Amino acid sequence: AVARQLIATSDGGKNTDAAKRFVNDLLKNVQNTQSPAQQPSPSPASSSPAASPRPANNTPSGFSWGEDMPSEDNQFNFNGSYQQYFENIFLTDFSDYEIRLSLAPYTRMPCYTFIKNGRTALVVELFSEKSQACTIRNNCRKKLIPYLRYYIDHHGWWNTRQYVISRTKSALLF
Repeated sequence: AVARQLIATSDGGKNTDAAKRFVNDLLKNVQNTQSPAQQPSPSPASSSPAASPRPANNTPSGFSWGEDMPSEDNQFNFNGSYQQYFENIFLTDFSDYEIRLSLAPYTRMPCYTFIKNGRTALVVELFSEKSQACTIRNNCRKKLIPYLRYYIDHHGWWNTRQYVISRTKSALLF
């Protein structure tokens, strides 16, 4: 068994149409590779920051976004904080990586570095839509390190479990 670990260290926009297309493409890929037995079951509701479900208004929804909260496990129906939600996914589904937690400069939001064989494979930042900080993203770009940002407070973006898993897997360097 691979030991799961989350190591804390002291180290420390917006194209909606493109994002929707990206999310829909991910949905198609996951739906095509997932059997009905693999479909996650709903979790009990909990208090999480930000977005709350709104009544349906016939707005189309995609994979992990839309007006109505999906029944799939997501950041807002998880029994814990948004940080616990993401850490649970990272530790469960990416147990072959060493995952280091730090707080991003300026925002003090969680930032995760995925390491394998002593090399950085990915940096994931949990992010507020209100923030303009780009330090970590720019540093990753300069070093050619894959980078992801998950917005934790954008209305209608649910960060469903399969979305987080699919997006994170597709960004991993090795």
